[in-house]
Amino acid sequence: MSEPDTREPGDLLWDYLKGFHAVHHMAIGTELGLFEAIHKAGEGGCAPLDLAAKLDLHPPYVDVWCRTGYHYGLLEEGDSGCFRLGTMVDKLLVDAGDPRNLAPYIISTARYGSDDLRSYTEHFKTGGTHRFQEHGEDFSRHVGATTSGFHTVVAKRMLGGIPGLKDKLEAGASVLDVGCGIGGLMIKIAQAWPNSRCHGVDIDPHGVEAAQGIIADSDVADRVTVATVDESGIGREGEFDLAVMFEVLHEIDDGIRPDVVKDVARSLKPGGMLFILDETYPSDLEGLRDPGYNFAVQTQFNELIWGNVVPTIEMQTALFEGAGLTEIIREPIGGIFTMLVAQKE
Repeated sequence: MSEPDTREPGDLLWDYLKGFHAVHHMAIGTELGLFEAIHKAGEGGCAPLDLAAKLDLHPPYVDVWCRTGYHYGLLEEGDSGCFRLGTMVDKLLVDAGDPRNLAPYIISTARYGSDDLRSYTEHFKTGGTHRFQEHGEDFSRHVGATTSGFHTVVAKRMLGGIPGLKDKLEAGASVLDVGCGIGGLMIKIAQAWPNSRCHGVDIDPHGVEAAQGIIADSDVADRVTVATVDESGIGREGEFDLAVMFEVLHEIDDGIRPDVVKDVARSLKPGGMLFILDETYPSDLEGLRDPGYNFAVQTQFNELIWGNVVPTIEMQTALFEGAGLTEIIREPIGGIFTMLVAQKE
């Protein structure tokens, strides 16, 4: 049973307010290159005045930004008058290739999440939506970037760790990426498994257009394709050894979600697998305070006006059963996602 928060109510609210400002502090530092410049300065750190000069920024503002970052624990004291990055901040905010990097997520939250949340008071009165695809091309690119650091982990370690799948991928599997966005994951899959081919589908024309350019510039353009799909479906039957849905299932309208999963199942060969990495929403009140569901609860609120419904375990199970798929793996990942693997008979 999860324990209630023991902080005083006033302290709790002040911490929430502090978190709001900390998100914007990190977004500012990322977009202006402050964290990166401090990282490049090395263990001794960098003085605010020098930092401002390097980046052509207003020195008094940079000085306050550094001191605030020290208060948040994002920066630590370096050499005389200097600040250096706090523990793990290079991995979490600077190294774009690290799967733990949160910088794109933080920027998207500050840049787009704030706009969405400001509109909630009106949408709550009308039940209106502002769906993912309506946010525009720049938004699609930023959302694709939020998960890019995790793509290598999924492509090599997670897919390669599924019993029976590694041999198929090494021999040359046909892979379907459902909700492929700007194509980052399927490019990583093709790079990790040189004999395999990938085909991505998405309903977002902005994402597909961006994916086409990224694929064309990649070293796997001969083995990766992408297409826009509509309500008519994927249009492939018994063609793929593996279908992947990374941070996609909860973004499919729950009214058509069963039909989409059935369509994906039809696209699989007999014995083919559906790999899903997604949030799982708690089934009861106790789960709402279970730390294992923190990200799922936050995602549901953040994406409310996108029309998204984060599925519970019961909803996920029903989707598989309705599509004639058998769940063979269910595993929590990092206290954020659930890894699900289902197989077609």
